[in-house]
Amino acid sequence: MKARRPLLDHLNLSTLKLIAAIEREGSLSRAAATLHIVPSAASRRITQLEAAMGSALLDRTARGVELTAAGLSVARYARAMIDDVEALDDELQNLQAGVSGRIRLVASISAIVQHLPQDLALFLHQHPSIKIELAEHTSADIVELLLQDRADVGVFVAEGDIPGLTLQPYRSERLVVILPAGHRFAKRKRLRFDQLLEEEWVELPPGTALAMRVAKEALKHGVKLRTRIQVKGMDSCSRMVQCGLGIGLLPQASLEQQAQFPNLAFVPLDEPWAHRVSSLAVSAHSQPTPASRTLLQALMYASKLPG
Repeated sequence: MKARRPLLDHLNLSTLKLIAAIEREGSLSRAAATLHIVPSAASRRITQLEAAMGSALLDRTARGVELTAAGLSVARYARAMIDDVEALDDELQNLQAGVSGRIRLVASISAIVQHLPQDLALFLHQHPSIKIELAEHTSADIVELLLQDRADVGVFVAEGDIPGLTLQPYRSERLVVILPAGHRFAKRKRLRFDQLLEEEWVELPPGTALAMRVAKEALKHGVKLRTRIQVKGMDSCSRMVQCGLGIGLLPQASLEQQAQFPNLAFVPLDEPWAHRVSSLAVSAHSQPTPASRTLLQALMYASKLPG
């Protein structure tokens, strides 16, 4: 049997961090500086690892150093291992602080500006031993994060079933057209989408469920909407409409959080797709953690409460 090289004797966390830093900095000396070690010590670590592997890790050039194919392989595993160690460190710190679970929650802006904050506040009051890390993402990004196991629970508007995810309905919402108070449509009781095709629009970012739906509906009518400006958030959308830069579409409940924007008119959108349901989503290929299951059950229960 072929004897194993003593690779594990040299693959400590410090050396892995050094390899990752060399890839990032493109320089052995700069990588050493970021880790607060002298270049000679960094070079010695690399030489020892190369001897253990039997492969060169660095190509030295006039511009600095580049990782060889073997070096790139080590760097790829180094990044993953460093991430795992940092996650473990976070988990241990949480346990020492009495936190019994950590949930990586990703949600759309629509969920964050509507019901999710109060539902989370109630949940954390009832479960102080659970820590939630909440991040805002577009619906498209949320799907990818869940499929790549980089998030535990997602909250967003899903257009039908999504392979690889398990979805449960969470909250319903209704879309309304927002217009400057002096707009010719401001006093209408309702508006159809085809009445809005010639308007200038204030749109949310691509990848959000609402932006994708609006683009899809415009395509059905054979047009591309005239986008005057694209904004990142719903309050920014309201502000731009307030200043006469176009019209927009927002969930009605989100407008309750925007009382600071007077001189806006809200008209219900008279379309079947104006009634939307946001979903709770988890990966279909792995079991949720006990903490994630507890959160899902709490959000489902909260969605059935009045108000």
